[in-house]
Amino acid sequence: MNTEVLKKITTLETRFCKNCPLKEFNRDKYSKTYAHHFCINECSVGITIKSHGNNL
Repeated sequence: MNTEVLKKITTLETRFCKNCPLKEFNRDKYSKTYAHHFCINECSVGITIKSHGNNL
């Protein structure tokens, strides 16, 4: 496994996703599943994390 890619993913998650207001809003208004799909498919940070994950 590429540890450099894992470090990039962890950094992005910690920096942007941990206290994301959109994530909290979508969880409260819709559901945890909706928030998860939103983050992966529509959020620019989530899309970047997904592309890094595909490189593992």
